[in-house]
Amino acid sequence: MRPRTLLLFALVALLGAAAAVSPALATASEPKLEVNQNCVDPNWPCWATPGSNQPAFKTTVAAAGGTVMFVDHGKEANIAWTGTPGTTPTCESEVPVAPASTKTGWEGKCTFATPGIYKFESSTLFKEAQSAYGNNINYTKYEIVVAGTPVDTTTSASGETQTEAMLNGSINPEGNTVEYHFEYGSGSVTEHTTSPSTLSAADFTSHSVSAPVTGLQPGMTYHFQLVATYGGNAVAGATTLMFKTNTVAAPTATTLPAEVPKETEATLKGTVNLGGEATEYFFEYGTDTNYGQKTTKATLQTSGGSNQGVSAALKGLTPGTEYHFRLVAENHQGSKKGVDSSFKTASPTAKEPTPTLTPTPTPTSTPTPTPGPISPEPEIVPLVSPLVEGSEKLTAPRHGSVVGGSVEVSQSGAGGRLEVDLIANSASLAKVRHKKPAPAVVGRLVRTSLSAGKVSFSVSLNAKAKSALRRHHKLALSVQIVFTPLHGAAVTITRSIVLHA
Repeated sequence: MRPRTLLLFALVALLGAAAAVSPALATASEPKLEVNQNCVDPNWPCWATPGSNQPAFKTTVAAAGGTVMFVDHGKEANIAWTGTPGTTPTCESEVPVAPASTKTGWEGKCTFATPGIYKFESSTLFKEAQSAYGNNINYTKYEIVVAGTPVDTTTSASGETQTEAMLNGSINPEGNTVEYHFEYGSGSVTEHTTSPSTLSAADFTSHSVSAPVTGLQPGMTYHFQLVATYGGNAVAGATTLMFKTNTVAAPTATTLPAEVPKETEATLKGTVNLGGEATEYFFEYGTDTNYGQKTTKATLQTSGGSNQGVSAALKGLTPGTEYHFRLVAENHQGSKKGVDSSFKTASPTAKEPTPTLTPTPTPTSTPTPTPGPISPEPEIVPLVSPLVEGSEKLTAPRHGSVVGGSVEVSQSGAGGRLEVDLIANSASLAKVRHKKPAPAVVGRLVRTSLSAGKVSFSVSLNAKAKSALRRHHKLALSVQIVFTPLHGAAVTITRSIVLHA
């Protein structure tokens, strides 16, 4: 192997004194690049930072008006600007700009007048379709990002409830890494601040940003604004907007399928929308729709959110018995009852009788058996399920907030009712990871009077779950499918799925 030689290709960005450049950005360190003859392997030239043998495919210049110094000590190279019209810098005559001939031992500078992405190629640098280090290696194409001044806009509030809302805005980072948060309050816009976030896309495209806020007061007008910063500088221009939370209302109650772990026990479940104030809840239950029994009342506080999952444990039930139940929620604005649901406790397991051993006497003579009537074999009646076993299917897009699927309804299930609930762990929805987990319904679909055959469904996440999906980039769900036929017991199927942002 011949001795390695190093060709230097220096890139020195000199920032101009343009009026739009803030003092903090004007003092930023100047980038410098070199062309290294030894990129990965000897005689593989590429543009690189000083002391590095890795290609510097993307280099950022802090502001418009800067200059870049190109130096070539031995490799025949030129510069071909390939960006869109209007993104070509002004270069000195010493720089061999294509289609000028390549040459060695040259240096010169180019000036970048406006922000944008400047792309260039040097066709004499390394490019190989197949090599020992991989295929399609291309060290000929590069770009210089000249940062501008970011633009931020406060756009709207959405998903308002009595105590929650989603604040929205947009940011064009103009080639910078931008941090942002929202400020909001009922008296002053700076009363409260959301947690800071980073917009990592340092490009020249407008991006939507948002942040959920909780713990608001019902029926209250709030002011809010988007606040963005970059390089220690604030982005000016975002306006202050207003939104109003919903007034206090009667609660709503949603009855969910029960869990029946034992012959004499069950756990009743549901969700309560508080309506903006502390709310009591209990379950009614019994062997028919007159119910006749109630669980102990419990109280939900608004600090737990507008929608809260609830449950109650039952013991001492009768095995093999169908029970009806529903959730009831009450506050000062009124009382609401959930729809009737039912479950059946398991029948006791029949035990095989212990056989009694009877001594067989020794016969003195062999009796002739007397033919008797032949007992008919018991008739086996097949059980027909209202859902075709194994027919359920779930689908979800690679990136999205909708769960779809289908089930096959048999002829015996025609006319029945389908309920699909998306259930998430409450800790997955909260910003505080150590919050005690509890189930929470984040999406629901109910369809009645179904026809026999394939039944498709599509269920979307609610606003809080969509926010958690964007925040955590994924959300684990239990999909609970309950089919209640016109006659017979309900069929419950539970599956797991993970959505990705």
